[in-house]
Amino acid sequence: MQTKRDTYQVITDTILQALENCGPCERPWVSPSPTMPVNAMSGHEYRGTNVVMLWVAAQEAGYAQNQWATFKQWSERGASVRKGEKGTPVIWFKMLERGGNDVSDAGADDDNDRRIPCARLSWVFNVAQVNGYQPEKAQTPEDNHVSPIDKADALITASGAKIRHEGALAFYRPSTDEIVLPPQHLFTGTSTSSATEAYYGVALHELTHWSAPRLKRDFGKRFGDDAYAAEELVAELGAAFLCARLGVSAEPRADHAKYLHNWIKILKGDRKAFITAASKASEASDYLLTLNSPERQEAA
Repeated sequence: MQTKRDTYQVITDTILQALENCGPCERPWVSPSPTMPVNAMSGHEYRGTNVVMLWVAAQEAGYAQNQWATFKQWSERGASVRKGEKGTPVIWFKMLERGGNDVSDAGADDDNDRRIPCARLSWVFNVAQVNGYQPEKAQTPEDNHVSPIDKADALITASGAKIRHEGALAFYRPSTDEIVLPPQHLFTGTSTSSATEAYYGVALHELTHWSAPRLKRDFGKRFGDDAYAAEELVAELGAAFLCARLGVSAEPRADHAKYLHNWIKILKGDRKAFITAASKASEASDYLLTLNSPERQEAA
């Protein structure tokens, strides 16, 4: 006969096994435009002095996008820098021996501390300076692929939560008690969800966070610790429950599991964590659904 302790562990182990088999989380929206200069080939952001240099170059030339790459990198992608285009210098460092010879392994330690950084320059070109490369099309309001879901919209409206659609981040800000979401037209969905499912999933996730102070749900405030992870777990479970109740998706989506994959640590550290989070998520979803109940609307 299983004990209560065994039951907790079995449930936790089952959830962990499912989460560990999930792929990486996919962000279901695109940035309206890059705010940081990025390498068009690797996607990595430039750092330090290079950020300022590329910002200035983009502003002076009026470039609409902040994608950059070297002449060789563009060539490797089948694109060509147009004749007469001028590159912008970026700085990088190579480790050299004090004697002047290149270090064969730039990552190795040197017992005599003879390795010194030597600054080098490369020239990069903006995507607007090349032919043969098709950058990702910027999303506009006309590209909105989010279809309204009446039940979900009614619940969000009935909550009375202050929601602003701006920028390229989604979050609930406790200090001002408001939710910030990217505009609907930026939601493109993922490999396992439509733009509509993605938008409402994110909105209901943040709305579940919004319910925390109203239900006196406090797991702590330090970013990155187990308390923060527990609240994120509740928010994503709450969003999954609400999506099912409101008809956003016909079945639990892989996106929810992929997101929860990031919080495996807390589940491994506490066998009751998932059960506690699921209970709190149910409480939050019930509370939000109650706000849109006919009885409450009549009372209002």
